[in-house]
Amino acid sequence: MILSLITSGKSLDVILVLLLATVISALIAIVCHEAAHAFVAHLCGDDTAKNAGRMTLNPVPHFDLVGVLLMLFVGFGWAKPVPINPYNFKKRKLGIILVSIAGIVTNLLLAGLFLLILYLTYPALISLMATATLVRLVGYFLYYVFAYTIILNIMLAFFNFLPIAPLDGFNLTNALLPAGNNYSRFMFKYGWYILLGLLLVSHVLNYVGLQQFNVFYQVQNLAIRLIDLVTGG
Repeated sequence: MILSLITSGKSLDVILVLLLATVISALIAIVCHEAAHAFVAHLCGDDTAKNAGRMTLNPVPHFDLVGVLLMLFVGFGWAKPVPINPYNFKKRKLGIILVSIAGIVTNLLLAGLFLLILYLTYPALISLMATATLVRLVGYFLYYVFAYTIILNIMLAFFNFLPIAPLDGFNLTNALLPAGNNYSRFMFKYGWYILLGLLLVSHVLNYVGLQQFNVFYQVQNLAIRLIDLVTGG
């Protein structure tokens, strides 16, 4: 996302505003995702994350440099894993399932909320962006915070739903499968390599112009189409 902004041909002041909007949107998506894990774990009886200071919207305790950089440059990323102890859950398997989907559900709810906000404010934002003064930068900033928050939350929800370790989708799958199954053992051992391989293939497909075969690119396009739908674009 950042690279596309830098090469977009927009004026420097607009690019700087959009870069700030990108960072804020990424923080909203990632921090809310992780805080949701911690909060649901607390509701299910485990205060491990709460005691570690992770049940907060303060981005610092959640910060993971590699994950945030990937979120900004690729659209998919992560924060530090939220520590949980499933043996503290009132109902162990149900707790694991609820905690696993908490971040994904939160991202989808945020995407829906910001779609509504964008729909309600779009006429005013267009008027601001059309002015010839510095006020136009306020319009650009707000529009792109809303738009990027929608895009990044949808992409983060999809990314985390993949049943690949250590993502939430794998934790959900692992909770539903019998203990000691071959799939889980394979993912515990090779999940990170598969994940990095998928991201690499995604970039290669984009680079050679085969975006139609890139599922991540298609998810991003879906988010953009939703934005166009609510803005009449």
